[in-house]
Formats: sequence, structure tokens, C-alpha cells
Amino acid sequence: MESAGITLPEVDGVNKNFFEGLAGGKLLLQRCSTCGSHQFYPKPWCVVCGGLDLKWVEAPKEGRLYTYTLINRVIGNSREFEKELPYVVGSVELDVGVRVYARLLATNPSSIKIGCRVVLEPRKLSDKVGLPYFRVVE
Repeated sequence: MESAGITLPEVDGVNKNFFEGLAGGKLLLQRCSTCGSHQFYPKPWCVVCGGLDLKWVEAPKEGRLYTYTLINRVIGNSREFEKELPYVVGSVELDVGVRVYARLLATNPSSIKIGCRVVLEPRKLSDKVGLPYFRVVE
């Protein structure tokens, strides 16, 4: 399925709350009721203890940039992103200790630095699907 020229991610019973939360402006993560760990990407079990009792909780909208890369060209199966070149993707460490992979937004990509603060600005693609974008706090 496409929205705004972008192929939408496959939504299933495990990741549905994650994508719907972003469409509603919230970053939802799974939290294990057994060990208390937060996790990303959604899974049917806890990646720390194997527990099966996972609850969806709203994550903080701020974090710190762990690492990033500047994309200057796209590969054959990603032509829909050509019009957005160059763009930046990165790993954001949220204040709860989980790292989330997302697009980064900045006035000037050269101003992005590892360790800088970022804030969530999700991109709504449909009523049921949003994607995580983080803006660099400049």
C-alpha cells in the first residue's frame, strides 16, 4: 500500500500499536511486565527475559543521537526516496535507554552531531500508519 508516494510498512498484530501511535503523534514502546525492560522494534516476546506479558507505554519524545548516516543516493528498490535526497537516518537513544531507528530532520544536515538532543516529530502517512522522525534541537 502507498501513501504520499511512500510504500507503507507492513502492519501486523505485533507492530500495529507502534504505527498507529505514531499516526496519532505518540511514540509507543513495549514494556515487559516481568523484567520492566522497554524494547524496540515490537516483538511478541521480551528480548531481555523472554517474557510474554508486554504492555504498550508512551515513550518520551526526546532523546540523544547515538549515530547517524547521510544518504546521498538510493538503491534500486527505494526510488520513492530519491526526491528527498540527501536525507539523514540515525539511531536515537531515548531517555528510557532504548534505541529507535528513524529519519532525522535538521535545517542543515552538516549541523548534526553525535550526542545532540532530538525531539520526536512523527510523520503521519495514513490514519493507521505513522513513521518516526526526530528533529535535531539546534
